[in-house]
Amino acid sequence: MRESDFVKLLMEHRAMLHSFVYAVTRNPHTTEDVLQEVSVVLWSKFAEFQEGTDFGAWARTVAYREILAARRTEMRAHRHFDETCAQAILNAYERRSEQVDTTSHREALRQCLGSMGGDLRKVIHWRYGLRLNSREIARRLARTAQAIDALVYRGKKLLSDCVRGRLEGQGQGG
Repeated sequence: MRESDFVKLLMEHRAMLHSFVYAVTRNPHTTEDVLQEVSVVLWSKFAEFQEGTDFGAWARTVAYREILAARRTEMRAHRHFDETCAQAILNAYERRSEQVDTTSHREALRQCLGSMGGDLRKVIHWRYGLRLNSREIARRLARTAQAIDALVYRGKKLLSDCVRGRLEGQGQGG
């Protein structure tokens, strides 16, 4: 497999890895540090990855090991971390990944975003696509940050319901 194959696989699974690591660490800075280490390890061991196997499961296992390494570092800094909790989250992600077809989810999300009203779609794009905070979006739209937070919440709820409905309609409600 080539470097471009690695980059494609890593980008396809980045959101899942980010949410997994953040669910365990609950710290955005630690999450980014761990994800950087995960990327380095995955690249250095990519020759060992067997094409056709589950890259996401392999990457989660590497992430789990890197989380434990971060835990050891944080323990030295006297921070609290629960290995049992990390293992439970890993198990939950593995169970969920067996039920989820990410291609179908992406397509359903794309369709749902397409059917969303213009202003709401714009706010969701700015918040999650461009990663703007509520104050910046509020400034652009001449609204309050609280109003933007409410719009984002409403948009996430609408998208979640829409994606769930589309997947259930396909018999994939995971």
